[in-house]
Amino acid sequence: MIETEVHFENHKRVIEEELAKAKFSVHIAVAWINFKSYFQIFCTIIKNGAKLNVVCSDNWQNRSHQKEIDELASKGASIRLLKMPSLKNHMHHKFAIIDSETIINGSFNWSPNAENSMENLMVIRDATDDVKKFLNEFQRLLTIESETIKNLQTKIKCPNKGCDGNLYNVLVFSERSTKYFETFGDIVSVCNECYEYSQVEECIPNKQIEILLSELRSASDDYDYELIDKHLSDLLLSYQNNDSIIHAIGKVKTTVDGYDEECVSTIILWKNKFVGDNLLDEFENEDFDVLYDN
Repeated sequence: MIETEVHFENHKRVIEEELAKAKFSVHIAVAWINFKSYFQIFCTIIKNGAKLNVVCSDNWQNRSHQKEIDELASKGASIRLLKMPSLKNHMHHKFAIIDSETIINGSFNWSPNAENSMENLMVIRDATDDVKKFLNEFQRLLTIESETIKNLQTKIKCPNKGCDGNLYNVLVFSERSTKYFETFGDIVSVCNECYEYSQVEECIPNKQIEILLSELRSASDDYDYELIDKHLSDLLLSYQNNDSIIHAIGKVKTTVDGYDEECVSTIILWKNKFVGDNLLDEFENEDFDVLYDN
């Protein structure tokens, strides 16, 4: 059962108490961290044998703690200062995941200034689905490049007259695969309003996606399902910084309706940052002419 605690005071004490319980891993994504103030608890995490992973905003406040950052890194911590392409934008998260079980989340930055502000903090336990979402977001932050962020933030208007939509690049994999499970796909540029599309790049191979999707469908228990799903998520994330910017990844799927008629659609499996609801989760009656006969 999911347990939730809500705190409006004593945020730093609550955070340190929760971090001290870590046995295996701590993932922290917080915009502003005073590494001097949290240095001892970070050292305790490492001393206790848990892996410390941190992503924070690349700003002068965090850079002023470079000595502590370097010392923590020398002890085995992984710390990334994420640089945004514009000074107007920030990596503005304030969350942590402890041992893939406990989530700390709220408005509270881990800084002395925040201690004198009106802030909130939530501690959430045993929320398996939410933990997965937070960990997936952390992996995105850990791997995304500044140039990718800039490209994703840039909107390209649809050239069709009277259309106010934007163009998004979708990597669409064929429904079929070779006997060695190799699948091919195309990158298509599709408007999110009129849905007209054009080909950007063709015949992109992948040797894992069909195997993982097949294994996911036949997973025998929750543990196997989560393990395979993690491998699939990592595979899709590997396209995040592709040379040709990819906003989403989909796969063609054919089903049979109640009249024994074949219905084709493209199911979106993954979306890059800043895409969200701008793209459909499923394009009905559309295969984007990705028709590889493998």
